[in-house]
Amino acid sequence: MIPYSVGFKTWRQYPSISAAYRQVWSNRLNAGKNAFSMRHIAMSDAFPGTKIDNDMGVVKSIYHYLKNIFKAQSLKSSAWVAPLRQEALERYIKLNTTLMQKSPRITDLTSDAYQTELTELVRKRDPEHLYRWTFHREVTPTRIVSLRAADGHYGKDLPETGCRVAVQALVRFDTEQSVEIYDKHGRPLHTPAGSASLLANADGEGAPRVGSKALQIVPAQRKRVTEYLVLDKPMYIPGAQWKFRARFVPTPGKTPAV
Repeated sequence: MIPYSVGFKTWRQYPSISAAYRQVWSNRLNAGKNAFSMRHIAMSDAFPGTKIDNDMGVVKSIYHYLKNIFKAQSLKSSAWVAPLRQEALERYIKLNTTLMQKSPRITDLTSDAYQTELTELVRKRDPEHLYRWTFHREVTPTRIVSLRAADGHYGKDLPETGCRVAVQALVRFDTEQSVEIYDKHGRPLHTPAGSASLLANADGEGAPRVGSKALQIVPAQRKRVTEYLVLDKPMYIPGAQWKFRARFVPTPGKTPAV
């Protein structure tokens, strides 16, 4: 779920005081579920790059968990979720880059409703056009909004990964990106960037081409894109990767808290 802001500046976004209080309760409930899931992942020693010492004393263990489990939305590099945020951004960039290919293979990157949505988007594109997506920067850091974890493996023996957990995360991506579109002759169909000039021909293995010639690149206008996407990963399957499974659209007229 997307938590929404409830405060002095956003009070008018709610039809009644009770509606605002329900949103506050919903936000607190999400935070509690985030903390429970953080603890479950940590006890399964499933946070990448983070080793949990299961032999620490009771007092130290309580302090250690309480200090970290409420930081699912943290942006600090020392947070348990820091590697997850980085993995999510890398998968997001890979997905958008893959989508620009002539015949994109997105089954390794998506599942369920989101795969259907993107497949339909690709189907509607002109097959003679060439598309080029560019990631420029994060406007605000990639952030985990909601986190859920539960055991997904119930076998008698532990799986090869040593972890039974399946994880699902709602992640906010707030980036600056651009999309270039060229016709079959290499002519740009997109709106050029304000100070755009022709760049050198794309070169190297895998570079976009028009016929036998390298594409003459014309930078497109950059746009800020904010998306809330759900990723999941069965950590009990060796070699499993994060997959995008759904898109959440903020409720019109309401301000997301994060």
